[in-house]
Amino acid sequence: MPPESAPASVAKPPSTPAADRILEVAERLFAEKGYEAASISDIARAAGVSKANVFHHFRSKEGLYMAVLRQACRHTANTLDRAASRAVVDSRAALRDFMIHQARLLFEHAQSSRLIQRELFEHASERGQRLAEEVFAEHFSRLVALVEAGQVQGRLRTDLDAALLAFLLIGANVFFFETRAVLEHLPGVGFAGDPESFSAAAFELMARGFDVRDETGES
Repeated sequence: MPPESAPASVAKPPSTPAADRILEVAERLFAEKGYEAASISDIARAAGVSKANVFHHFRSKEGLYMAVLRQACRHTANTLDRAASRAVVDSRAALRDFMIHQARLLFEHAQSSRLIQRELFEHASERGQRLAEEVFAEHFSRLVALVEAGQVQGRLRTDLDAALLAFLLIGANVFFFETRAVLEHLPGVGFAGDPESFSAAAFELMARGFDVRDETGES
């Protein structure tokens, strides 16, 4: 039987009822306990399978963990699919739709969101390259492509950094998700009660900028 620290496989495990159940339980336990404290024995017991069955599907604890993180990002993939369809007509509107929809999903799937944030905050220095390549690269590249499509359509400035804008769209929502409990109690903060309204306003602020401009468009 492979040890829990054995090298993880990057291959996507087959979708079977047992594998899906293991992923579901592992996501919950990793989110509740953290990577180190959630053992394969705990996960197998809660999923109603043997440790050998866990290793059969995922080969190692780290392999299971990376699969859980990829699974936790599935909602982002669905949101990108929706945005890509709309981008054929209007990429700017598609980006706005993506940001608003993603904000809602962060709260609807809070367990997945917190698991990803915990990994980024606690273990990014150890697994940074693997996280980038195996978990986030595909989704981020698709979002950058939506920005670039908007530049080609003439809906977005051609001199902006597409990757930077993609990062800001995601980052604004994630920071709002992480700090909402504090924002609600800060003076003058009227946007904490509605994630979608926050995202819509933040998108327009990014799109329009905050410099005062005269009628010619000069700041």
